[in-house]
Amino acid sequence: MQIVRVSDCPDYVAPDLAVAKEFMSPRMSGLKNLSIALITIPSGVTVKKHYHLNSEEVYHIVSGEGIMYLDGDDERMRTGDAVSIKVGQWHSVRNDTAEPLVMIVTCAPAWDPEDQIFENETR
Repeated sequence: MQIVRVSDCPDYVAPDLAVAKEFMSPRMSGLKNLSIALITIPSGVTVKKHYHLNSEEVYHIVSGEGIMYLDGDDERMRTGDAVSIKVGQWHSVRNDTAEPLVMIVTCAPAWDPEDQIFENETR
């Protein structure tokens, strides 16, 4: 059995200042097809719009609130809300409040930086 203390996991600070703590994934545990991370989006930060080539995601808001953008629709998400994101769907989250937005993000297959395509990115 492997118990992971999320607070002990290293922070990955993205260029947009969102902070990810990946705590279950092929890199952190015996999982092969799934990753789970705690993501904190500071006040005023917008995660850059992107989509995934292979991964489905679920965003579950555990505290705070913000605006979820998904394929042309914007909707406020609050603590306790969750949204599914299909392969190829453009998405982004904006924290337009004074408090941090904290969410659990689950990806299947597991998150891989090569799986993300950002808006205005050329490969």
